Amino acid sequence: MDLLIVIDMIDGFVNHGALANKNINRIVDNISCEIEKFISKGQDIIAFKDTHDPHDIEFENYPPHCIKGTDECELVPQLKKYSDKMMIIEKNTTNGFVTHEFGKYIASKKLDTIVVTGCCTDICVYNFVESLTKYLKSNKLATRVVVYKNMVDTFGGDNHLADEINREYLQKMSKLGVEIR
Repeated sequence: MDLLIVIDMIDGFVNHGALANKNINRIVDNISCEIEKFISKGQDIIAFKDTHDPHDIEFENYPPHCIKGTDECELVPQLKKYSDKMMIIEKNTTNGFVTHEFGKYIASKKLDTIVVTGCCTDICVYNFVESLTKYLKSNKLATRVVVYKNMVDTFGGDNHLADEINREYLQKMSKLGVEIR
């Protein structure tokens, strides 16, 4: 059995809001195609959605974003149409791996491959992949972890060059044993 992970492909990081960056749109169609492949094979898909209470502790490090009940927490329209085919997990941290729901899921499955997609490569994607690879190694599981270059992205800015950061963090994930394609 394989699993597809979709991390934070929500309006608050892609289309509008304090942390949105329209450049993330460049991976949406590729992720949509991958979702369709997983659906056609009857494979599991988990989508993490950043979702915060109004006074969340994370706002000490990041501006307020993705407040529960706002449209910033919604999957981008191109992916929302698949919601009924995915397990949706809300997270209030940069690392969806630590959510109770994901912990129960991964402990109950024998997975051959986990494909990880989404944003941001250097924050939520990397944190998830790092925890995942540690979990797999510590439990002596031979599950492959795959990240496709055209299905992860990060925000761009004056001191945060998206393409450069992506390359750097893809290399870091490769050092963790992740297959980068």
